[in-house]
Amino acid sequence: MSKTRWALLLLLSIGALLAFLLVLFPRRPVGETASAREAASAGEAHSAREAAPAGEAQPPYPVPEKEPLPLVEPRVAAMPLPEPREARMAIIIDDVGYSLTGLKEFLALPFPLAFSVLPDLPHSREAGRLIAAAGKELLVHLPMEPSSGTNPGPGAVLTSQSDEEIRQLLEASLERLPQAVGLNNHMGSLATADRRVMGVLLEFLRGRGLFFLDSRTTVDTLGPQLAGQLGVSLLERDVFLDNENSGAYIEAALQHGVRAARLRGSAVLIGHVQNVELAGELRRLLPGLPGEGVQLVAPSVLAAGRRGRP
Repeated sequence: MSKTRWALLLLLSIGALLAFLLVLFPRRPVGETASAREAASAGEAHSAREAAPAGEAQPPYPVPEKEPLPLVEPRVAAMPLPEPREARMAIIIDDVGYSLTGLKEFLALPFPLAFSVLPDLPHSREAGRLIAAAGKELLVHLPMEPSSGTNPGPGAVLTSQSDEEIRQLLEASLERLPQAVGLNNHMGSLATADRRVMGVLLEFLRGRGLFFLDSRTTVDTLGPQLAGQLGVSLLERDVFLDNENSGAYIEAALQHGVRAARLRGSAVLIGHVQNVELAGELRRLLPGLPGEGVQLVAPSVLAAGRRGRP
């Protein structure tokens, strides 16, 4: 075969290879990064999962703020686990009220989960009735002002409000959700760090015999300190179960909660009703808690007799 033919065959082979690579790895438009593509894909999947069922009003979910801590605190992770002993864990499912669809999946689980209901949403009252009928505990998930400026939703406690305005908002929230045994903050990284606002809130809860669960959306929260001074029953969130909506993340977060409970005697974990993976993972994982020396209880059991930190 002549050199010319060899050269032609070589060029054709290279051309075919390049065409194959272009089909396999299409060129991105200028300025588009892998991160941008992944974010868009995740956003589309998130929107598809949260599409409201026919006939249900469901605005976009406010993104819950989360304390910027690693999943496993180095101090806790490095400590050896003690032998299994009496350790207790409470799990609260936040953000209830937008829709009843996800709620029913969690209510069907045969565990003492508790539910935190945003008080001023289309399905808040009905959610409260369903939770009570299922024999589960209910908390008011009170929208509170974040430092980010994000809108925390209707009925929010703001630092610009007077003491009386805050008390009126709290009264209205409990009127809508009379089944409540406690209250935790939705967002609130600014409001929970405000001494006056938290003083009004905690004094109101003390007068009603309700406990406060500090969601700890900021390390600057004054909840534990003021609850101790005012004699208010207090719980603090140890773990967010679903910062990422994946089975692997949820399982790792639950194990963090198990470790915290066994080291400290108890732990409080928070998940979110809109996360579709969570109900299935809890159904799969929670039956294994007794074997790890942890008993799942309602949050009021942990809050009984417990006060904040001085």
